[in-house]
Amino acid sequence: MMFDASKAAALLDAMCHKSVLVIGDLMLDRFIDGQVERISPEAPVPVLSKTTTMAMPGGAANVARNLCHLGVKTILTGITGQDDAGRALAEELSAVAGLLYQPVMDKARPTTTKTRFRAGAQQILRVDDEVKDDIAPDLEAALLDIVETHLSQCDIVVLSDYAKGCLTTTLTQAIIKLAKSHQKQVIADPKSHDFGKYQGASLLTPNLSELKQATQLQSDSNDDITAAVSDLCHRHQIDNILTTLSARGMLLAGTAPAHHLPTIAKDVFDVSGAGDTVVASLAAARAADASYNEAMQFATIAAGIVVSKPGTASLTAGEFLTACPSDKSPLTVTDAAALCEKWRAETAIIGFTNGCFDLLHPGHLYALREAAKGCDRLIVAVNSDDSVKRLKGPTRPSQPDSVRATNIAALPFVDAVVIFEEDTPLSVIEAMTPDRLIKGGDYKAEDIVGYDHVIKNGGQVVTIPLLEGHSTTAILQD
Repeated sequence: MMFDASKAAALLDAMCHKSVLVIGDLMLDRFIDGQVERISPEAPVPVLSKTTTMAMPGGAANVARNLCHLGVKTILTGITGQDDAGRALAEELSAVAGLLYQPVMDKARPTTTKTRFRAGAQQILRVDDEVKDDIAPDLEAALLDIVETHLSQCDIVVLSDYAKGCLTTTLTQAIIKLAKSHQKQVIADPKSHDFGKYQGASLLTPNLSELKQATQLQSDSNDDITAAVSDLCHRHQIDNILTTLSARGMLLAGTAPAHHLPTIAKDVFDVSGAGDTVVASLAAARAADASYNEAMQFATIAAGIVVSKPGTASLTAGEFLTACPSDKSPLTVTDAAALCEKWRAETAIIGFTNGCFDLLHPGHLYALREAAKGCDRLIVAVNSDDSVKRLKGPTRPSQPDSVRATNIAALPFVDAVVIFEEDTPLSVIEAMTPDRLIKGGDYKAEDIVGYDHVIKNGGQVVTIPLLEGHSTTAILQD
């Protein structure tokens, strides 16, 4: 059974309390976009008239970025060169909230860079700048030192292996053994044809082609895939293998009962980095104590979202919740006020906060969770679409008010949601008369709309610190 919004919201909230350690091949993904209107007279190749260039974290760095956007605190390490691409990658990652980035520099190799040339939605060429030789023993030791330093702080370990030389067999085995000695799960995205390299891992996430290269498998049938996976798990003491089957979905087998989950139909714009999203989503869900089947469902929804976006994409909590069915909806102000009277008769402390909550992200989740701590019942007022446009400009909001309010209503610590049309929620506050009016720490209490009304009626106005680095604007610019 697929996630409903309330179940998804509870899992997304749990992720905000977890940490993941990611080790693997760090990359910079460059995208050069333009238009093709003619063929070169010099050779039968298209001429791309460049319009835009953008750079994004790729490989293990994209796994880490996906985790952070889900609210998971993430530690990332791997190998980069001492070059412009390495500096560009560091700059991109410096803007990712919740990430501790600790690369190891290798003067002897470039930072792995994939440059994709695109005409419209069509990729016409990819150029890779890389060295794939195994890293030297001293670099292995430096990476293992970083893992040892941070292992106790994390809930799960991810090995993002793109076969670029960072995760040697020696280092991979050392990390897995160290993690197991600390009772930490290890999820590995494998590129080696010899799955013995990942012996002892908790979960591998190959695609079907990678699984076939690691076995004698010729068939595409689920039964034959399950048999091949069971054999691999037995030979290499791997707990489970989740095979991604492209349009057919995912198949989990191993110590867990075999389970096939079909894909969710989506318009596919760009599959760049979709595998990273799957690995990050699985790791985040497992770190938050989801079952394997629940983690598969979460990853399937996440992958369906990112392939509909251009570039090496990630997703937000708000996008995920929008993809899940919900039986909760916003109330009218009149109905919410009547509910407040009922709660007041039960001597409940009523809290109130408000905001746009566009593309719900970890900063929003943190603020709402903190607001709920000081009251028995929390009401959230959400700006209408017209109100947001007046506040933030004609391109906002990214999601309509009905979606934003429904997503907020799904959160386990929110008791009621209303939508208001005005520029401020003053009329709503006056209708509710909450015991606690709560806003972010970027406000002074006396400047908060509704301060006079709440204080006059014996209530409190409180501010809570913000979770720095998270904003909808930053997500839209990412």
